[in-house]
Amino acid sequence: MTLQGRTPNEIYFNRSAANTKPRIETRPLANAETPGASPRTSIADKIDTKIRVRLEFLEGRKHLPIIHISRI
Repeated sequence: MTLQGRTPNEIYFNRSAANTKPRIETRPLANAETPGASPRTSIADKIDTKIRVRLEFLEGRKHLPIIHISRI
């Protein structure tokens, strides 16, 4: 509550909250009015963008996932 919805990383590095940035939309029938999580954000790129998701674990520890997302 004292961080006002931001993560410690966003506070420490003075970054914008991730949920305020334009979203990458992967649903082919989605448009700007398609419901998503709050707060509502704009669509960053064309609809039906393909993405690659790669999962790693910090020092092999399964409870510490690191998720890498990139456009393809």
